[in-house]
Amino acid sequence: MIYLVTNDKSKFNTLKQSKITLGSVDDVLYYFKDKDEIEFDTETYGFDAHSKGLISAQFGDKDNQFVVDCETVEIHLFKQLLEERLILMQNAKFDLRFLYVKDIWPTRIYDTFLAESVLYMGIKNHRKGLDALVYRYTQQHMSKEVRGVIHKEGLSPRVIEYAAGDVKYLGEIKKAQLEKIKAKNLIRSLNLDNQFVKVLAYVEYCGFSLDTNKWKNKMANDNTRQELALQTLDNYVFNNKLLKYISSQLDMFSSKAICTINWSSSKQVIELFKDLGIDTEVKDKKTGLMKDSVDSRHIISQKNKFDIIPLFIEYQKATKVVSTFGKSVLKQVHPYTNRIHTNYRQLMDTGRMSCGGKNRSTGEEYINLQQIPADKEHRECFIAEPGNKLIVSDYSGQESVVFANFSKDPEIIAFYQQGMGDMHSFIASKIYPELDGLSMLEIKKNHKQKRQNAKAAGFAIQYGGVGATIAGNLNLTSEEGEAIYNGYFKAFPGIKDYFAKSKAKALANGYVELNNISYRKSFVDFYDRYKELKSKTKENGFWEDYRRHKQENTNEFRNYYKPTVSEFFKFQGMIERKSLNYPIQGSSAEITKFAALKFFDQLKQRDMLDKVKICNIVHDEIVVECPEAMAEGVAKSLQHCMEEAGKPFCKIIPLKAEPCITDHWEH
Repeated sequence: MIYLVTNDKSKFNTLKQSKITLGSVDDVLYYFKDKDEIEFDTETYGFDAHSKGLISAQFGDKDNQFVVDCETVEIHLFKQLLEERLILMQNAKFDLRFLYVKDIWPTRIYDTFLAESVLYMGIKNHRKGLDALVYRYTQQHMSKEVRGVIHKEGLSPRVIEYAAGDVKYLGEIKKAQLEKIKAKNLIRSLNLDNQFVKVLAYVEYCGFSLDTNKWKNKMANDNTRQELALQTLDNYVFNNKLLKYISSQLDMFSSKAICTINWSSSKQVIELFKDLGIDTEVKDKKTGLMKDSVDSRHIISQKNKFDIIPLFIEYQKATKVVSTFGKSVLKQVHPYTNRIHTNYRQLMDTGRMSCGGKNRSTGEEYINLQQIPADKEHRECFIAEPGNKLIVSDYSGQESVVFANFSKDPEIIAFYQQGMGDMHSFIASKIYPELDGLSMLEIKKNHKQKRQNAKAAGFAIQYGGVGATIAGNLNLTSEEGEAIYNGYFKAFPGIKDYFAKSKAKALANGYVELNNISYRKSFVDFYDRYKELKSKTKENGFWEDYRRHKQENTNEFRNYYKPTVSEFFKFQGMIERKSLNYPIQGSSAEITKFAALKFFDQLKQRDMLDKVKICNIVHDEIVVECPEAMAEGVAKSLQHCMEEAGKPFCKIIPLKAEPCITDHWEH
């Protein structure tokens, strides 16, 4: 049965020919008084919780659904109900922001969208919308035709029926999902995400304050930097007399030579670079075919041979800053709150969060607050409001510490336990025999290049890089890259063993298990194809036939054996890299989520929500704003939550958090 709860009886008069019955607030409260869970959803006038109101709120289960007319019935009447029960929602982050505006703070959430995300993390193109879940788990069809006209049509009979349908099947979906969740041992990871969604909704709700005058000054400096970089490139063309790319503009007043290259056109720059002898060819990761590219990650290895490459990379950086962190950011300052409210995605394939995406209200891109350049000029524009302070707290070397705990390599464990100082100098001392016995300070001071090589090698190897990766990253010969790679594993044999086990486990299971705390899993989307290819390579005589056809360069080699082997090793390499990368990144992300959740729960218990804002979360960093008088206490509380959150994951070497009290975003 569908009930409309409204104080405007004229709305109900239009429903006489429908199956909708008139209900009351007391009917809702009575119906759920002995029920532990409520299926809940909202219909709104837009996507922005601070400026767009609620049209309706739906409470229900499979048997009965109550559609509350929020224009005539105050949603706050249901505050206690929503804060005490388990609330079943689809994409809870959206609805929670609208409830926060009304001072309603649910504590127990089950999000069917997040549950599906946990179940199929890593699987591409797996639909998680409510209509897809309803059909997948109940075999019922849901029409979404009404959705686009709700804000215009209001609570018409068809809108009421549509809204009620959004809370009719969530319980059935939850039951079916939990069976799969338990079978895959994912209950802990689901519990974390169902709780953390409250925090992420709060971060979006709080927003971050921007000093618009400082931002405008920064923009002016950015434009100057871009213009200078552009002029430097043009001058390179003039000074080197590259006549093919120079044209003279003649008019009755002046004669001026101009550079004809549009430096923002990859096609034009590629043509110039090829003329100069620069190698622009790179393998396309998706197709496996060769293509031309002037991406900085590719051309940077040639910077010592061609003077124009550093100039062009500088232009690329300057242009990106102007286009990404310019006027579009000012447009995102909210007219009501005077703060920037961006969008976060809770669960990527690696287990990390992401930030940004398309704003469905404006059509523009949300600012990515996780990728704001770390320089002072950008960060000092993000400020605390008058009378407030920011607390910026990050983990000290989070991913390195997580890696040490997971690998359990004796040398790395000893480094942390003995407090030996600079990790990159330590790695250099192990890779380069000539540095053995030198102090970390001496290596850092007098052997900067070898320390830098060790730093780059350490990060590359942790994420599945090999000797060729190191050589490419550092512009070294392949022999030098291999020497560093082999030296690393000779110094840290425990890491080699850890890597071997991680790779074997992922190849055997078809998923990467991030850790043995949450047991979160990232599934390999192409695993069935990998197994099929592996089976082919295991056939009797396959490799003998491969070598014979290769030697004779037959059609079978070109059309079957070569592509089969190439695809097999490509997929195997991808799985192996995931097995090394995801546990460190994903577990680090879980620690930060757990920390933010602990802190959020403390704020709620102490009635400090809205007084203390969580402005941003950047992988290993949490940014909080609070009244100045509370800053010392809030900083200590945040540090404690962060360090406690690390303990289940880092049992050998503890994670330390370092809070900083400041007026603007810095650390």
